[in-house]
Amino acid sequence: MKVLYFDLEHGSQTLGSRDAIAKMFGYPMLSPSTWSQFQSVIAQLYATKKETVELKIGNITVPEERNVVVPKNDTVVDAIVLDTFSELSKKYMRSLTGKDNTMKLQDWGKLKNTLDVALEFITRIPGVVIATCHSKTNTMDSGQNKIIPYIDGSTKEDISKWFDFVFYTKTTSDAKGNRKYLWITKRTETFDHAKDRTDLLPAEMEQDCTEVIKAAKEKGFEGCKILIIGSPGSGKTWSLKTLKGGSNENTNS
Repeated sequence: MKVLYFDLEHGSQTLGSRDAIAKMFGYPMLSPSTWSQFQSVIAQLYATKKETVELKIGNITVPEERNVVVPKNDTVVDAIVLDTFSELSKKYMRSLTGKDNTMKLQDWGKLKNTLDVALEFITRIPGVVIATCHSKTNTMDSGQNKIIPYIDGSTKEDISKWFDFVFYTKTTSDAKGNRKYLWITKRTETFDHAKDRTDLLPAEMEQDCTEVIKAAKEKGFEGCKILIIGSPGSGKTWSLKTLKGGSNENTNS
């Protein structure tokens, strides 16, 4: 599997050196330091083209025009990873701040619109798309805690709509101190964004991307779009090792 890995906040050390990552994923790691640099890389790799598909409805043929994202120059990319989308959104936010490092009221609407456009484009990229995201706790008026994506602006409220799978990370340990890293795949009041559109995965599972990709293929999905939400050190980046097809052995003493 050819994986294009964007390290946006220097979390790649979890996976190894640059050479190790290039060997693991088949492509060198990319580390754009600004929003405009990220946009430039994506523009060099992908383009949007229009295609018309004829759909049969009874005895009537209806043409449907679609905007399809395709790789340029027949570049083979099986999976694209954004690690993390939290930092990518902050990079754009920094580009909007003035000399006083604050944003004006109209800039918040611009932030929301730009991130939505970016997510709409990214999740139309063919193949597997994985975005990791930091989490934060939001206390409701009822006193109940809800874990939400750590993204500035209102994008955090509806980011999950762009993805087929939204997982929350969970860490457990046994009596000997051996840690186990899990994904929560089903929604609860605490894990509000969690979802599995295939309904084939267990409510909790080991962090293994290959099992998710298998479920998407079994349901006939066109690609597989995954959002992983969690706190630092909970396996968000480590789980990417399973993209090369091996089993996930992220259990530490």
